[in-house]
Amino acid sequence: MTYTYRNPWARMFEPQEYTRTAEPLEYKDCQIFRVLPTQWDVVKAGVCIAQRTGLEGAKSCAEIVEDMEIPSHDDVKEKMFLEYGHY
Repeated sequence: MTYTYRNPWARMFEPQEYTRTAEPLEYKDCQIFRVLPTQWDVVKAGVCIAQRTGLEGAKSCAEIVEDMEIPSHDDVKEKMFLEYGHY
């Protein structure tokens, strides 16, 4: 199966969407995709809201926005900072 989600950081000349064929891990209403051995994308509502270097970090991003229906990257950033003191 193919999965496509929006790249919110894309500039005009960069890909506006990511397409993945790997099955995501479903966690806390998010999809977590392993992109590279050290990169995980966290997707909610069809948008990448975080990119992390480990699965546990990706899961913590999903947990922090579990109560939000359509979070943004900025929501993740703000809530992670409030909860853990860092992004």
